Amino acid sequence: MIKFLFGHITSPSPLFTKRTTLNFYRFIKTTATTATTTTTTTSFKPIAFYSIVPLTESRVLTLRNGLEKNLSSLGVVGRIYIAPSQGIGGINCQMAVPVDKIVSVKAYFDSLKPDFGTIEYTEGIQDTSGPNFDKLRVLVKKNLVSIRQNVTTQDLVEQPHHLTPEDWHNQLSQKKEDVFLLDMRNQYEYNVGHFDHAIKMNVDTFRDGIHLLDQLVADKPKEKDIFMYCTGGIRCSVAGTYLRKKGYENVKMLKGGITAYGHYMKHNAKSSLFKGKNFTFDGRRGEPITNDVLTQCYHCGSSCDHITNCVNTKCHLLFVQCEACKTKMKHTCSDHCHDVLEGKEEYQLDYDYHRQVAKAW
Repeated sequence: MIKFLFGHITSPSPLFTKRTTLNFYRFIKTTATTATTTTTTTSFKPIAFYSIVPLTESRVLTLRNGLEKNLSSLGVVGRIYIAPSQGIGGINCQMAVPVDKIVSVKAYFDSLKPDFGTIEYTEGIQDTSGPNFDKLRVLVKKNLVSIRQNVTTQDLVEQPHHLTPEDWHNQLSQKKEDVFLLDMRNQYEYNVGHFDHAIKMNVDTFRDGIHLLDQLVADKPKEKDIFMYCTGGIRCSVAGTYLRKKGYENVKMLKGGITAYGHYMKHNAKSSLFKGKNFTFDGRRGEPITNDVLTQCYHCGSSCDHITNCVNTKCHLLFVQCEACKTKMKHTCSDHCHDVLEGKEEYQLDYDYHRQVAKAW
C-alpha cells in the first residue's frame, strides 16, 4: 500500500460564476468532553490538513463513524471529506478545534497514522472567539476534490515539487514578473487576494479549472518552470500531478498553500508577495494576509472584500457585498433572488446550487 501525504510517498501501512480498529487513547477519553456543543466564550483554532491515501470503501465507512463520534466528543466542528481509492482517496479535513483540545485532537489523529500517515497541519493565522462551522460534518465522497477526469489515488504518485513557503518566496522574488504562476483557485477567491503576477483561473469550480489548465500550458515548453498555489495545497497536488503526467518536468507548488505562506510572513519581516485576503470555505470567509482590499461591492462599487452567499438556497452565489447593500438587498445577490424570497417570483435561472453540487460529487 502506498501512502501520500502532501504529495510525499511514505512507507506502506458578478465576481464568481462556484479514513486495526480505531485506537482512541485512554488519556484522550479522560480529557474529552461529552458535550457536542461549546459555548461561544471558547476560543477555537482553525486547523486543516489533507492526506491522499488508498482507503477501501469499508474502511472509509468505519472511519466516518469513528471521526464523527470521537471528534464530536472533543467539541470539534468542521467539514471532513473522506474517499476510497477508486477515486482521489484519503481525507480532506477542515476543523474548528477548541484551543484546550488541540493536543487531544492531534493525539487522536496520531492513532490513525496507519490510515493517514504522519499529518502536517496548517493552522489559521488567528484564533477565533467562536467556531467557524456550525456543526461537524463527515462526508463520504467519490473524490476528495471534484474533477471531471477519471483519476485514482494511484495516479497521484508523481507529485509536483513541494516548495516550503521560504523557498517559494525566494524563488518568486528572484523571478519577479518573469514567472509562470497559476492560481488554482476559483475566480472569487483570486479576486479578494492573490500573489503578484499570478494568472487568474477564470472559473467557478476546480473541475472547470483543470480543463482551462490544458489551454494555459499548451504553448509552454515541457522543461519550463510552472508555479502553482491554492489555499492549503490539495488542489495543486492534483493539478500538479496532472501536468507532470503530461510531461511537464518542473511543476512547483506551495506546500501548505496560502495559509502556510501567511504564517511564514507573520514571523518574517519581509514584504508579502501575496496581497489581500486568503479566502476560506468556512464562517470566516477568509483571513487577511495583508491589509490590501482588492475588490468592490458588486452592487454599489464601494471598496470591500467581504464575500457572502446569496440566501436564496437555489442560487447560493458567492459574491462581494458591503454591509449597506447586504441590508438593502436582504442578503441576496440580485433583485430576482430578492423577489423569489419575497414570494413575488419563481426562480427562473438554469443554475440550481443543490443540483450542481450533486452533479459535482
